Amino acid sequence: MMILSGFRTARRAAGLPAAGLAVALLTGCSGGASEAELAYKADYAAHPHLRVTGYPSTGTLGVVQQLVWRLAEGAEGRLAELGTSDGGDGGDSGDASAAWVREYGRGAQGAVTADFQDDPAERQTVVLTFHDTGQVKELVLRPGGRDGGDGWRVVLR
Repeated sequence: MMILSGFRTARRAAGLPAAGLAVALLTGCSGGASEAELAYKADYAAHPHLRVTGYPSTGTLGVVQQLVWRLAEGAEGRLAELGTSDGGDGGDSGDASAAWVREYGRGAQGAVTADFQDDPAERQTVVLTFHDTGQVKELVLRPGGRDGGDGWRVVLR
C-alpha cells in the first residue's frame, strides 16, 4: 500500500509542470491581441458571414463587414463612425446612418452578399444584396482622412 501511495504522489507531481505550461501557453496566446482585434473577432462570431464576390482589400472588406453588422444591430451611432462625407452637400452622417438602419436593418440580419466591383486604389464601389428582403444597396468606399491614414470609410448619403 505504501508503494502505491508514493506512485500516486509522484504521478501528480509530474503532471503539475505540464498543467502549468498549458495555462502559460493559453494565457500567452490571448495576451497579444489588441482590444480592436478582440472586438472584431467577437463581432465576426456573433453575425452571419458575409458572402463576397469580387476582389476586396483587407480594409474594404473589414469596413463592409462592420457596416452590415451595424445595420443588423440597429447601431446608428456605430454606423456613423464608419462614414465619411463625399465633399458634396455636407449632410449629417448621423441622419444618413439612421435612414440606412431603418431601410436595410432587417435585411442585414439575414444573408447578405457584397459584390466588390472595382480596384480599390482610391475608391471602391460595393453592391450589397440583402437576400431575405430582396433589397440592393450600392456603397462607395474611399480612404478616410487627408492621407488615407484613417482606413477605409463609407460615403454616407
